[in-house]
Amino acid sequence: MAVGLVIGGGAPNLPLMSGALLALDEAGIEFDVISTTGAGMLIGLMYAAPHDGKRRETLQATREMGVHDAIYKVFPVNYKIFHKAGPMAEAYTKFHQTWLAQMPRENETQRFISDITQFWMAAMCPTDMSKRQNGMCQPPPWIDLVVDFDKLKEFDGEFLMSAYCIEDEKEVAFSKDVITSDHFKAALAMPLIYEPYKMDGKTYLEGSAFDTLAFDPGHVMSRNLIDTVIYFDVLGERKLIQEPKSVYDAWVHSIINPLTRIAEMDAENYEREGKKVKGLDLLRMPFGDNISEEQWPQVLDWSYSNMSTLFDIGYETGKQFAKDHAEKLEASQQRRAKAIVDIFKKLGVHKKFMDIATGPAAVASGWSDKFNFEKEFKDFSPKENMQLFTAFVAAGDMFVEPKDPDAKWAASRPPKAVAEVMAQD
Repeated sequence: MAVGLVIGGGAPNLPLMSGALLALDEAGIEFDVISTTGAGMLIGLMYAAPHDGKRRETLQATREMGVHDAIYKVFPVNYKIFHKAGPMAEAYTKFHQTWLAQMPRENETQRFISDITQFWMAAMCPTDMSKRQNGMCQPPPWIDLVVDFDKLKEFDGEFLMSAYCIEDEKEVAFSKDVITSDHFKAALAMPLIYEPYKMDGKTYLEGSAFDTLAFDPGHVMSRNLIDTVIYFDVLGERKLIQEPKSVYDAWVHSIINPLTRIAEMDAENYEREGKKVKGLDLLRMPFGDNISEEQWPQVLDWSYSNMSTLFDIGYETGKQFAKDHAEKLEASQQRRAKAIVDIFKKLGVHKKFMDIATGPAAVASGWSDKFNFEKEFKDFSPKENMQLFTAFVAAGDMFVEPKDPDAKWAASRPPKAVAEVMAQD
């Protein structure tokens, strides 16, 4: 069994998610599956494949996406994240993007100098936007500065990003083996903010606009024997619905408000379905419980102070979450296929186990319980025998053929697929 992570959308409050994910990482929690949508894709990518290889620093840097408060009070738009559209604007942004990202931001003065410089560069950006264009901003030009897409393929687990394909009339999930910056831009193409993204002859929109929480795309959770799913839902909070402070703020709420209800229904649906599956735990990261009443009206702000506060809230929420669910999470990780393989390899019986597991009686009822440990492993100590027996029982559970492998939350996968994982060196 194993732990899966679902990260939903919600761009302005993404530091909540990066803070919580950092806390879980520090607690030693590993994920066999990460399924992402919307802004959650960025957090997942920064965790799985940070550009400079430094996971902690990369997740902490989400605070720096905020605009210095002195500037934001006058111009409450995140010009550092959203850039003017059009070929001329894209060429201009590509020219200055790298050196602007290298400006120091170690104190408030440096942050102000960096942000005011980026403000003037954004203001001077040329644009050939016209009524024929169908998006206000160019696809995110900064994604390759924070994510190493080549290293994503090396992530030890499955990683998925969800998008909506117009031609196929359905949501699609991109896997780590194919994901590039183009796939990220396709899966982040929120209508009006970005124009629909063309890729490989098809047209894509942001996945979270249709399904804010991609819990089990392609039955990825059941295929990987996930028995614990942690999900980050920052959109499904009614307190996000506030009275707008300006015309711009009203436009932001025109996007967020319907997504809040969609996220609410998604979570309710999967919580309901999850309860029907024996042995499956759905654990929601309780962000809303730790945001003060005074903070809620500012939660959607892109100011540096708000994003820093949200990161700290997310981090503390994640730390407490890891403590509250330590026993369950530890048990799930100990029963991972990889953890069981490690036990077999440590005791030098991996080949012997695979001979048994892939033999003609591999999935016979009770095969692990009836195995004669004293005869086959007589040289082991009682402690090693107990460790080995526990591993065999857990592996035996994995090799049980599911009654309905196509069911939405199937508890296991076919023996052949398990054998492939167990046979990995």
